[in-house]
Amino acid sequence: MSFSLSQLFPGIETGLNNIGFLFGAGTSKEAGYPLMPDLTKAVVSNLGVTTKASLDEILGAKGLTYDSTMGEPNIEVISDLVTEYYVKTNDPKFSELENEIRKLIVEKILSVEDPDLTHHVRFLETLKQRAHGTPTTVTLITTNYDVLFELAAGDVGLRVETGFDGPLRRLFDPTVFDLCRGVVEKTRFSERPELCLNILKLHGSISWLTEAGRVIESGLYLHSAATQRAMVLPRRKKVMDTLSEPFDQLFTRTSRMLGSKCKYLVSCGFSFGDKHINDQLLFPKLAEGKIRLVALCGQEPDCVEDLKAFPAFHAGFPANCYIDGNETETGTELWKFSALTEFLRP
Repeated sequence: MSFSLSQLFPGIETGLNNIGFLFGAGTSKEAGYPLMPDLTKAVVSNLGVTTKASLDEILGAKGLTYDSTMGEPNIEVISDLVTEYYVKTNDPKFSELENEIRKLIVEKILSVEDPDLTHHVRFLETLKQRAHGTPTTVTLITTNYDVLFELAAGDVGLRVETGFDGPLRRLFDPTVFDLCRGVVEKTRFSERPELCLNILKLHGSISWLTEAGRVIESGLYLHSAATQRAMVLPRRKKVMDTLSEPFDQLFTRTSRMLGSKCKYLVSCGFSFGDKHINDQLLFPKLAEGKIRLVALCGQEPDCVEDLKAFPAFHAGFPANCYIDGNETETGTELWKFSALTEFLRP
């Protein structure tokens, strides 16, 4: 037995209220973006001679050797080690290595010049249909840096809030997540009958820039090499990075939405390898019984046994599913974003 639509999204036949999504890198794969192994290979293979020597020094001190075929240790582990060594030694060469890693990650993402938006457009079109022309807000939580959902929303004609307000160069203002659009007639406010996407990008975006101590969102300078991006590097231990603006406020907003505006959360393409997201957002809400989480994964996450301790946790993997505390012998393909999109269609 695999999942039924109502098991995945309780109440979906009447609308999208209380439904949200948690998307990771796997959601962007079919659009042309790399997963962790390929991103790691692209970054390490393009390091300069000096910075590559610094990386080898760090790995050697830890008794590690980089495997160029497997892309191991991956970029998350590498980034953790680089930061650790820079804090320990205060040697500027490790800061230089960290900066080059960040630059190469941005370059790899921007190298996908014509991403395939097919599945993202279909996904948003489906949500629009499922909203039934009523005032509806859907929460999308993501760790991805790309702007696929923003681009797809433009094609579909959906309003998107990412935590910024203004014209072409938008300033960070997370109060936009609380705004409603509508019409005032005399003293009565009527909310506009439309679907709105609240996209909470927990690790930043290639379109987020730091400038003079401010964080702005703009698509005008995506390919500028001189631009400083507001992005959290891929790291397993990202908690310190997420304590600074705008990430601290985004985590706070996400925590408030989970269990209130978003009670039924479905994850896709998310590996649960981000310990700070598990510890700060997911585990507390599951423990309090405030959210129901269905994890759709291409392989079982390392923390799957910890997740199974929560009655409100369910999961779907290629070879089996975990539903209401029971293992099934039937797997699912819904961990593929295209399959989830097709499954959602009315």
